[in-house]
Amino acid sequence: MDYTIFYNDLEGLLAGVLPRYTYKMRYPHLSKELTDLMAEDQLEVRALGRLYVAEGGSKRYEAEQVAAHRHIDARTRRALEILDEIREPRLSYIGRDGSLALSVLALHATQADLEKVLRAFRHLFGQNRDDCAYDLIPAMQDLLLIQRGEPQEFGAQWLLSVEDNYPFLPTVAGFTTIDELNERRATYGREPLAWPNFIAMTEEQQPWLKRPLTELVMRAPTDQELSLMTSRK
Repeated sequence: MDYTIFYNDLEGLLAGVLPRYTYKMRYPHLSKELTDLMAEDQLEVRALGRLYVAEGGSKRYEAEQVAAHRHIDARTRRALEILDEIREPRLSYIGRDGSLALSVLALHATQADLEKVLRAFRHLFGQNRDDCAYDLIPAMQDLLLIQRGEPQEFGAQWLLSVEDNYPFLPTVAGFTTIDELNERRATYGREPLAWPNFIAMTEEQQPWLKRPLTELVMRAPTDQELSLMTSRK
């Protein structure tokens, strides 16, 4: 799904597709601080998502979006200070939950901040993948590509159409079958592509959840749809 206004499979990522790291964390207090920051982020972004579903791009929504960006910037500054302190987002440093929190906070931040966090995860993945929550990389990589106006690599991001609040898959490059795309996702520990479950909406508001995946629409997002994303260039 989309990690900008809503989350697709946050609960699944919290549980972890990858095995949890069982060693004692070096920085449990920083892990907790990151997860607390993410909890604040979740409350605000969910409320923003519900407001958009109810009112669309109203003046009230625009004002709340500006306020949310201000709060997101403050949380991101602290998250990046923590990353600078620990140097690498190792599972042995901040655990699974801290790693997830850092990546989610980056997904709502500016492009420059997202790039910094993604570089840290990619570098760690290349050096020691067993100490890296590398299944978090596809969502960051794909959002960065969308921000740049390029096709996704993993299909980890979904957006909602401004016309009918129905999800669509921003264009994914370089695959001919869903199986081929799922193999690419599997190399980073991601589950097969599935309809997004937006936690800012009730199940009754998501009729697509019971429809076949073959009905998905894949296209480039419009400028208006990009403007509604919580993340920014």
